[in-house]
Parts: sequence; C-alpha cells; structure tokens
Amino acid sequence: MKQPILLADELSDIERASLASLAQHPGWRVVEKLHTEACRRATEAVIKLDPTDEGYERKLVALQSKARERNEFSLLILGSVTLHIEAAKLKNQVQDEKPEQNPILKGMNRI
Repeated sequence: MKQPILLADELSDIERASLASLAQHPGWRVVEKLHTEACRRATEAVIKLDPTDEGYERKLVALQSKARERNEFSLLILGSVTLHIEAAKLKNQVQDEKPEQNPILKGMNRI
C-alpha cells in the first residue's frame, strides 16, 4: 500500500523548505520521540489488557482501535513531512540538472 501524503499538491516550495528546515532543528527529534512514545504506550496498553477482566472483548477492541489510530496518525504526519522534504530535494535536483545549451546555438542567439 502506498503511503498517503497530507497536502500532496498543496504545499508551496517555501512551505516544503520550511518543513526541511524544521526537520533539521534539534527539537524535531524530540517531536519524533514524542510520537513514538505515544504509539508505544497505546500498543503496550493492548498487551497489558488482562483477558480475565470483565468486558475484555469490548476493551480489547477499544484499545486496539486507539493504538491503530494513534500509529496511523503519527505515521501520516511524520511520513508526510519526510515525503514533502524528499519531493523538494527531487525538484531541486531536477532544476540543477538542466542540460547545457548548445554553444553553437548560444552564439546564434546573439545575432
């Protein structure tokens, strides 16, 4: 399954550059760590659920849904940032790789 990207065709080059700058900031690693911890806690809550508890099936479904949503949300946000940064890099590479103009034609443009 292809990973979706938020605002795929809606962010400007400046906004993508801003995301790239943000991801280089030391605080970005902390944001990633917070997302990871939130996902870990939600998953751990499912594992810790005692099958002998009353209403186990209902609780299990609720906790699994919560863990799944939290993981999908974090992957969507963090993945979108990564994909926007990659798209900006790719666009810059394509712009940098413009073919050189034929020197003969270049000289003819002066006439």
